Amino acid sequence: MAKEFEIKRDKGVFSGIYRDESEMISDKKKKRGFFEGKTICVFGGTGTIGSLIVEYLATQKPYAIRIFCNVENELHESQQKWGVKVPFRYLLGDIRNLERVKQSLKGVDYVFNAAAIKHVPIAEYNPREAVDTNIIGLDNIIEGCRVHGIKKLLHISTDKAVEPTTLMGATKMISERLIQIRWAQNPKIQMVVVRLGNVYGSRGSVIPLVREQKAKGLSITITNPDMNRFFMMPEDVIKFIMNAFSEGGKGDIWVPKLKESKLIDIIEKEVGKNCNLTIIGNRKGEKLHEKLISDYEKSNISINYNDKWVIRNAGW
Repeated sequence: MAKEFEIKRDKGVFSGIYRDESEMISDKKKKRGFFEGKTICVFGGTGTIGSLIVEYLATQKPYAIRIFCNVENELHESQQKWGVKVPFRYLLGDIRNLERVKQSLKGVDYVFNAAAIKHVPIAEYNPREAVDTNIIGLDNIIEGCRVHGIKKLLHISTDKAVEPTTLMGATKMISERLIQIRWAQNPKIQMVVVRLGNVYGSRGSVIPLVREQKAKGLSITITNPDMNRFFMMPEDVIKFIMNAFSEGGKGDIWVPKLKESKLIDIIEKEVGKNCNLTIIGNRKGEKLHEKLISDYEKSNISINYNDKWVIRNAGW
């Protein structure tokens, strides 16, 4: 039986993945050589989570890693980092373009989708683009997987998909359901969703913003001091994703068990307790407390493990 334990970076910041030594040894044996000699496509491969996936895959002796992105400069920066040598391929395109997606998946074994419109205010102001990327774009990837007989697809979701109050959250909720429905229609392609909290220090999040404001001597902006969020450290994010990829399938949703962190505690960790704060108020639809799993999911359709919930693809 796995024993629960807590990984503490700083008080109130992160409580981690719970596993015992025998489980970790078992996982290593199962994953050894999993990606060796394989071709993998990572959609959104230059973003925070996509980059973590690429960095991990680069250590696994794959035949090729296709890094797919719709921003030329980000692909260029990725190429500067990794170089032009095997196993990297740099694909410029948009997941909203079905033909480009299908072209990119020819000869691929495994797929990770980390491409998304993720900023709440941008999605609210550009709803069609959020729908086209987070829903239609994912469906394009699934169709490309079907056409080319891809073995497995992992899709990245967010806690904002739980009882959504924003357009972005609603699109991610639909994307989770889409994976479940499409797997039922195409069960030869294993599909799994990972529903994550916030990656600590991720690009465009509150942490780099606070660090920049501190460096410039500006007042630190905060939406609401009472706001709570779930945070994961990057190394634990990739560990969880790879566990889900190697063991998940059938449209199930993997959800890590995390403890809430108060946003003010996170900010004070970065800039000190006597920082000058400017409260700007909640954004449209923003919750004080996010959920990683709904009460219905927890009670009716999930399997409860020490370190996670696995939400089953109910009804199929």
